[in-house]
Amino acid sequence: RAEFPAYRTDVGTTPPGSQWTRNPIPACASPDGGYSDTDTECSQGTQFEPPLSGLFGFGSMITAVGKPTFMFSIGDYLEVPEDIAPGDYVLSFRWDCEQTSQVWTTCSNIRIVE
Repeated sequence: RAEFPAYRTDVGTTPPGSQWTRNPIPACASPDGGYSDTDTECSQGTQFEPPLSGLFGFGSMITAVGKPTFMFSIGDYLEVPEDIAPGDYVLSFRWDCEQTSQVWTTCSNIRIVE
């Protein structure tokens, strides 16, 4: 496990009070982010400096559809306020794709108990 700082902002986000966190794994610098590249090395560079050596690309390529080109997960920490009342809550997650018009959303049920 390796940790590195998250790049976050709450300026200009919607709804007010929400925050945006950049995907820490850069795509390749080619116009399609490396998806159509013939190798996994990002020969044109990356869109920004990778947080750790070898962490770049989309994780899949057109030449090997369905076969992952890297095996890792991205995790984050959630701080639960100490004064939150016990009860049922919903945690929502939204992923705005950097290079396409896709938006992915999901949510999770959370039960806070004493």
